[in-house]
Amino acid sequence: MCRCNILRPRRAELLSDEVQLGYALEAFAYAHQMGVGWATSKLVYLKNSGINNLSELSLGCKEDTLNLDLELFGVPPEELFSAKTLQRLNGFLPGPVGIRCFRLAQKAAQKVKKGTADTEYVHRPENGKIGEEVWLTPSNEEWVLRVDCAGFVRNCLKHVTKDPFVMSLSDRDFMRAKDFFTFFSSTPHTVMDTEIMPETDRRMKWRQFTDLRLVIPGDVICYRPKGNAAGGAAFTSNDRKDLKRLLKAVKTAQLWHAEGGSWTNMVTRNVAKDPVVKTWVTQVKTKLNAIDIHTVKQLHRNLGSINRKLTSLDYPALSQDTLELIRECCESTTVNTGHIVFASGPAVRLDDDGLYRIRVVHSTKYGIVGKDGQKTQGVQEYYRRFQLLPDGRWTRHKEVTVKKEVKVINTYESDGEDPFDDMEDDPEDNEGSGSGTETETDTPSNGETEPNDDLSDKDMVEVIVARMCF
Repeated sequence: MCRCNILRPRRAELLSDEVQLGYALEAFAYAHQMGVGWATSKLVYLKNSGINNLSELSLGCKEDTLNLDLELFGVPPEELFSAKTLQRLNGFLPGPVGIRCFRLAQKAAQKVKKGTADTEYVHRPENGKIGEEVWLTPSNEEWVLRVDCAGFVRNCLKHVTKDPFVMSLSDRDFMRAKDFFTFFSSTPHTVMDTEIMPETDRRMKWRQFTDLRLVIPGDVICYRPKGNAAGGAAFTSNDRKDLKRLLKAVKTAQLWHAEGGSWTNMVTRNVAKDPVVKTWVTQVKTKLNAIDIHTVKQLHRNLGSINRKLTSLDYPALSQDTLELIRECCESTTVNTGHIVFASGPAVRLDDDGLYRIRVVHSTKYGIVGKDGQKTQGVQEYYRRFQLLPDGRWTRHKEVTVKKEVKVINTYESDGEDPFDDMEDDPEDNEGSGSGTETETDTPSNGETEPNDDLSDKDMVEVIVARMCF
């Protein structure tokens, strides 16, 4: 993926309007095969015509005044935007809300870095109450940003839109990372489409895509372990704590799927609160107790003989779907349900094997590990690495070992940056309320270390990106 060289943002500074505009033009040029040098030349012409940010470019496309502005400043006719390109840009570029939301996210990370914000990685409890989650951004005082990854995105959206943005997409009354994933998957438009999105459906104000090479600052990247739990995510360690919890997870997953939980349909209520869940769990526990199964281990060990034992006592057998979900829940090695971040840079290719990195802003429990061995918690700006697989799918990068020499294909980066200074990761990236026990294997890299990541199985982690085109 080609990147222009004329702008080099300084590390640890807020991304300038000009650099953000350059990133967007480059991603668009790649998406629509505009040719080498197109983004660079167009950026120069836009700057010379007084169009210095994404908002001005987007407005010019929507109101069909862009070429008039360029002509006014002497841009040659052959360098103007074609009607087809303007239409494509109109569907590709983020809207003013998306731009403001990203600015807030990056400003939050900068305030944390400068010591003018109190941050902590804090989960919202199961019952949906705020609990320890705190989001305070007073104008002249220290900010308080005590949120998990989805809480960070939710609060940025709420602050900018003045909309609580509360939807029930699986088994809670507020959106977690896996619920954002489902929400984004349900949007009918992508950044490659040119259709005008109706104002009546909030989903249609988002455009989604799965090719991370199209990422620009402000995009929301969400990834989750693939599975059959509610929200389409994998079962977590919480789901295996005890027999009652496991059975509740199984029934919740069944209800979620029965109500259309998929890539194209949203579940718009908290299915875990359905009275049928408690009744079903009680009935199944009674049957299992009758055949001397009282623990998760006993349940897993006897999966092959449960129905035979139940029918011998004249109890109804469990359905095959129930048995398969029980098995998946028992055997899941995942301890989380996903992670969500704001992109703050483009996809930078690191090698010829499909390895890319993207600078992101997020709230994380396991952040950068410094020379002192301490992990940073809460809101921060750093990198995540993703892998483009041979079949075109993207996944979280699996490797934690350090390559001694890496050629950075992308040159649109700040001077002196080590292409592998993103050696940190979230062992949990946990949007569930519980955490499993993780084993960490640290590999030194320029004084920083990276723990293992349970979201790094290439065959299990799904990635989606959404752009706020409003």
